[in-house]
Amino acid sequence: MNTTLPITPETVTRVTLDNGLTVLVKDNPNNPSITLRGRMRAGGLFDSAKVNGLAHFATAALQRGTRKRTFQKLNEELDRFGMSFGIGAGTETIGFSGKSLVEDFDRLLDVAADVVIHPVFPRAETEKLRAEILADLKEADQDTQHVAYREFRKLCYPVTHPYHRLSDGTPATVKRMTFDQLRAFHARYFRPDVTTIVVVGDVRAEQAIAKIERAFGKWRARGKPEPYVIPDPSPLDGITRKIMPLDGKTQADIVLGFPGLRRNDPDYYALSVGDLIFGRLGLFGRLGASVRDQQGLAYYVMSGIEAGLGAGPWSVRAGVNPKNVERAIDGVVAEIRRLASAPVTQDEFNEARDFITGSLALRLETNDGVAGTLGEIELFGLGLDYLQRYPNIIRAITPEQILAATRKYAQAEHYALAIAGPVNSEQ
Repeated sequence: MNTTLPITPETVTRVTLDNGLTVLVKDNPNNPSITLRGRMRAGGLFDSAKVNGLAHFATAALQRGTRKRTFQKLNEELDRFGMSFGIGAGTETIGFSGKSLVEDFDRLLDVAADVVIHPVFPRAETEKLRAEILADLKEADQDTQHVAYREFRKLCYPVTHPYHRLSDGTPATVKRMTFDQLRAFHARYFRPDVTTIVVVGDVRAEQAIAKIERAFGKWRARGKPEPYVIPDPSPLDGITRKIMPLDGKTQADIVLGFPGLRRNDPDYYALSVGDLIFGRLGLFGRLGASVRDQQGLAYYVMSGIEAGLGAGPWSVRAGVNPKNVERAIDGVVAEIRRLASAPVTQDEFNEARDFITGSLALRLETNDGVAGTLGEIELFGLGLDYLQRYPNIIRAITPEQILAATRKYAQAEHYALAIAGPVNSEQ
């Protein structure tokens, strides 16, 4: 099996440049293209409530103009050479990615370095971007799924926690952000020593590293990076609930859940298999079979764990007829109790285990999939032998471990619940 894996210690080259930038290269001579992925340990977690959305705005503005390229010239160049490039900020990280043919790799690297290192924040284009972000936020305020999830996060995490806020900001904070704040964010948090670049494609490792050195090697940062710490959330005390009435809607959306766990938590694999059985496998697992199919209480219902560098939420999302909101909530809570009351069946366990290993194999069939997996391996410190160890990790999980993990994190007496849609605020 190991000889066919695209990622092993023998098939991936990992180096750190003099400026602290980490580079990983996986040669794939069977594909005449290059996939480039970059990731920085920075993002919305450094935003305060007063500048919520600063990382998102500042990062999106990088492509609006650089020292060498206007916004228009950048887009024309990407189109002319059939390349792609984009950059964006989340809560935990800032990511950029690009694709090109092998012969255009130097050009792609030049574009990436220009955008990442030398933005100029041109006033006219940046103000257009501000208007676009504000329009997106206004539209999101009328989206029942978005509003329910946003309010759920506020209930699930204390106001001082970075997960309390979504990283795109609010209309009030985005409106008052200054150009000096955008420039200061870039100057402070964009650093080579918190950056990883992954390259996958038809290029030899030594060639790729030399090209990246030419493009990014002169990038320097002063002092030490900001402390990169995401605190553990406090356990929920009882049931907290918030209703957000939205007129003119035909569907209500609910988000119910708890603070979850970090990606590196020992319980991660057992809880992931349990969550797959609970609300993702097939037509959304047990939740889909019970709440949607058998009881007819939801248009959709699913679960998911957002395990990252911090303990992201474990939540259930559902879209329901407004008159069925309370019954749907009761159905979800009943399934939570069932998941935490007895081990999953052997058939459920076998199906989930096969799905997990099979979906990973499918993901690794493309350069994008390999690059994304390498980026995660680096971000979470999993080791380049991770894929070799992975089948045994999954095989070692037992139904009893799943039960213990779900009992630890899924508590029917302690959860956050947000509801958005055409519902009464007194419900």
